[in-house]
Amino acid sequence: MKANRPANLRPGTLAALALAALLPVACAQTGASTDTGSPRLEILDDEWQLAGFENSLDLSGIAAASKTHVLVGSDEMFHVQPGVVDFAKQRIESKRPIALPIESTGKKQEVDIEGVAFSPDDNAYYVVGSHGLGKKKGDFQPDRHSIYQVPVDPATGVVKRDGIRRASLLPWLEKTPRVEPHLKQPLQQNGLNIEGLTWSGGKLWFGLRAPNQDGRGLVLELAPGQLFDGGKPAPMKVHEIAISKGRGIREIAAVKDGFIVLTGNASAEASKKIPVTAAPGPDTRFELLHWNGRDSNARNLGRLPENGGKGEALLVLDDTDSHIEMLVIFDGLPGGEPMSVRIHR
Repeated sequence: MKANRPANLRPGTLAALALAALLPVACAQTGASTDTGSPRLEILDDEWQLAGFENSLDLSGIAAASKTHVLVGSDEMFHVQPGVVDFAKQRIESKRPIALPIESTGKKQEVDIEGVAFSPDDNAYYVVGSHGLGKKKGDFQPDRHSIYQVPVDPATGVVKRDGIRRASLLPWLEKTPRVEPHLKQPLQQNGLNIEGLTWSGGKLWFGLRAPNQDGRGLVLELAPGQLFDGGKPAPMKVHEIAISKGRGIREIAAVKDGFIVLTGNASAEASKKIPVTAAPGPDTRFELLHWNGRDSNARNLGRLPENGGKGEALLVLDDTDSHIEMLVIFDGLPGGEPMSVRIHR
């Protein structure tokens, strides 16, 4: 399986060299696994900033096409926002938003963007909506059931504003027996909801917040060509990850030896329209796991410190034989308040 190198902000070794010179030494270690030989999780004192992004309290997905160009999504918009990375300043600066094609015409227009990935094979980002019902009202909104291909200039990593294509995973989900019963069901009651997306080995990997099936989180695998090049809908490949009951996948990021998975509550909090929820408690515990992408076993790398936000997106900065460095972006905090972490292999 090929690792998702471009989404690590380094198609080659340039970003690794830049980070080695620019990223400061880690400070306090936290959440380390007690398993012998397990990777260790450290929280770094780097103060990265996502600057100038609209709806900055609701940033929900990020991926990189090169060491300097990223694309950011917000779950309250139908736009995506390109960004430019400055390693020296530890800053990602927003550029002009790009509208995605949508169906709705009312006052409330959103795709509920939950994941962004970059494919070097296609020179394109992929941006996915939750494919779930509205969290508060449990209503079906067509634009949430969208996935977009957003092309980039292979020489520069800059988004090509023309040529954005739209599809939906719904026909494939309807043919996948493991998840079909959970379609169009409320998230409070284990209804299907996509929250993570990454690219690896020529495939898109979708992390599901829900359903959680008896302590198993689900990852769905599909080649992008099946969606955008006239493929006939067929069952998606389903992977299981042991994450315990009540937990869901909130983001997934490919690395050289598998995937880093961010987990939180599988179910949403109750609402007036949906007063009963399977959520075990407040959505305040977020953990990082390492999953090899083959079997259901996952190593718990550690729990992230609580900061008042909800763990929402991952951006891999560096991926070496000795460690992984990444940013964790939080929903509900200004500019996502990126948390810089290092995972020691």
